[in-house]
Amino acid sequence: MFGGKKESFKAIEAADVNTLIGEGCTFEGNLNLSTSTRIDGRVKGNIKSEGTLVIGETGRVEGDIQCTEILIYGTVNGNVDAQRIELKKGAALSGDVRAEVFVIEEGATYNGHCSMGRVTLPETSEIKIPD
Repeated sequence: MFGGKKESFKAIEAADVNTLIGEGCTFEGNLNLSTSTRIDGRVKGNIKSEGTLVIGETGRVEGDIQCTEILIYGTVNGNVDAQRIELKKGAALSGDVRAEVFVIEEGATYNGHCSMGRVTLPETSEIKIPD
């Protein structure tokens, strides 16, 4: 962006999305994703993604998220661990964050604790559901 430095993360294109949970859809349960995903509906459960995760303007997630990169336009209630987190204008995130890069645009809201530094996501671990 500045000084000729190349950004390591690229904007996700519609053609890059392999999985879509559309507006009006509700999913309950944990998701383990290996591809880029967009959520415009509602997910109640934990999400682990190896690709880019986009929470659209009408998207709502209630659960913890582990991913490489997440772009939030909608609402997330849960903790987020990612290398890069972007809260876009109109987004709302309530939960603790652990990230290398955390970008909050004007007009987004964030409530929680933030820890920044190198994030290494476990490769083979399963998301644990509390009893």
